[in-house]
Amino acid sequence: MKMQKYIKIADFCQGHALEESFLYALHEVDLIEIVQVERTPAIRRSQLDRLERLVRLHRDLELGPQALLTVDHLLGRMEALQEEVLELRRRLDRWK
Repeated sequence: MKMQKYIKIADFCQGHALEESFLYALHEVDLIEIVQVERTPAIRRSQLDRLERLVRLHRDLELGPQALLTVDHLLGRMEALQEEVLELRRRLDRWK
């Protein structure tokens, strides 16, 4: 029952043809959190979208964990700025 909120690292790596060491490297730079569930290393399902984006960036651009940390930070800032622009546009539209 507990495992429903988590994905085993071994299962994720097998499904994405990755070495488990890559996920541990992402964990070392705090890009993902690895937890022990029933004595099995796992990740939360809520991290799945972010992790899959990191895997795509790793494969497409051949980026290592440190570079992924930088790109992830920049993408987060970009998303925050886009949200801010949308909020400012909404406020501006009220005055038109």
